[in-house]
Amino acid sequence: MPSPLLLERPGRWSQGAAAVLLLLVALPAAPLLWSALSSLGELGSSDSGVFVGRAFAVALLNSAVVALLVAALSLLLGLPAGVCLALYNFPGRRVLFALLVFPLLVPSFLWAIGWSSLSAHVGPAISGVSGCVIAFTSPAVALSLLASYAATQALTASQVDSARIAGGERTVIAQACRHAAIPTLLAASLAGVLTLQDPGPGQILGLKTAASEILTSFSALFDFALAGRQCAALTLLVLVITVPLACFSAPRIAHQILARQTGKPRPHTHRGVASLAALGIGLMVLISVFLPLLGLTLPTLRAPEFLRAWQRALERALEEVARTGTDTLVYAAGAAVISVTLSLLLVLSVGRDPRLRIAVVAACFILFSLPSALSALGILQIAAEAPAWADPLLRSPIAVCGALGLRFFPVATLLSLRAWGSTSSSWTMAAAVHGVSAGKYVWKVILPVLLPSLVVSALLVSLLATADVGTVLLLHPPGRSSLPLAIFTVMANARESLVATLCLLYAAIAVGLLIAAETVLRRKAT
Repeated sequence: MPSPLLLERPGRWSQGAAAVLLLLVALPAAPLLWSALSSLGELGSSDSGVFVGRAFAVALLNSAVVALLVAALSLLLGLPAGVCLALYNFPGRRVLFALLVFPLLVPSFLWAIGWSSLSAHVGPAISGVSGCVIAFTSPAVALSLLASYAATQALTASQVDSARIAGGERTVIAQACRHAAIPTLLAASLAGVLTLQDPGPGQILGLKTAASEILTSFSALFDFALAGRQCAALTLLVLVITVPLACFSAPRIAHQILARQTGKPRPHTHRGVASLAALGIGLMVLISVFLPLLGLTLPTLRAPEFLRAWQRALERALEEVARTGTDTLVYAAGAAVISVTLSLLLVLSVGRDPRLRIAVVAACFILFSLPSALSALGILQIAAEAPAWADPLLRSPIAVCGALGLRFFPVATLLSLRAWGSTSSSWTMAAAVHGVSAGKYVWKVILPVLLPSLVVSALLVSLLATADVGTVLLLHPPGRSSLPLAIFTVMANARESLVATLCLLYAAIAVGLLIAAETVLRRKAT
């Protein structure tokens, strides 16, 4: 009967288990990368035009420009906003925070549709690089905001009070921004990298991007080898950016995710600073959330007899939701179960080993930044070479759930590591003294403590997995599309009112799940 002390004493078994789990997550990408390297040797040329196509080289340059601009904007806006939300109290603070985070939980093409519709009805046309930057900025700012907020929350109340005594509110804000600058820079860089693998806004706003070229090579040109080489080239660019960032940031992130017994700074009520913060954050919410949502409502509001048009569009949208709702829930629930289960196993394997925790954090950062098409195309290649008896596993909704679960496994792992940091080693010592087995200790003590965080992780992964259109587009069985994929595929041919109504319905569902996650967190805090 194993002792629960195994969770506290790092050894070769923990390193081996963590390595196996991380390799399992990266395994679907291996066949595609190997095939790309083999084809490079067969071509015998280093010319990018021969290897990936000249159109893809231009698209990759466009994607890099967009990613750089998005990262700069998200850092510029997310850093002060997160610091102010963490340090100051003002009316509507919680609502504004939730609204700023909301764009992270819906597909980015939804914001592109909103901005395109708004510019077509009331303003100058938005397209190309500038349009993609505007569409990507909303979720990118949300990611940077979360990093800045979490870093500021890691400050102690005594540190904030000391800065306030030394130089007033200006010193508090300056020092807090200095403290949160590196985590926010990393989050902004990750946001920029994630734009490289998103095909939605580019296709809607008329910009050739690397992600859209990969989908075109696979689904339109039916050139799997070319799509694989293009995906490998995009992966190489991502790794060049993320590997140094991961090695640099992993020690600090691994240290900050541990729970601390020091008091957190309470939001301070300062009339002047709070008013300016509320004004600035409210303006950000207006531009990044309400304006694109207004663009989604305009096609029905401006139509003749808009009440009837809205009713018809709503009926048609509800039919589409009913058609795709079951598959959407299956994909979301399957991805949540797979990612949360694997993350829990990985966290139990890591235990309290500081070096292993740093390595896992770095690996999660790298794995999450990899293109989603990499694993999806890898699974397709495995399915093409697998025998017929493997079809129920590789050519079914199980493959979609598996790919999405592995895709968002790093998110669940970081949240689980944070929850594990709130447990105490003294619990394990007491269980070992009283002869409690490791399995019973995990079932009776650890799981109840981690359950609220696991539920939040499952809800977050469900939303992120549902918003991932590229993976579902490549892997879904015929007739088993998700709701975002249905919106993405009909937006070019359906009426504007139908597309807008579908987007608004999806946004309403995401808001409902966000409220559910907020309720769980509030109950946990109390």
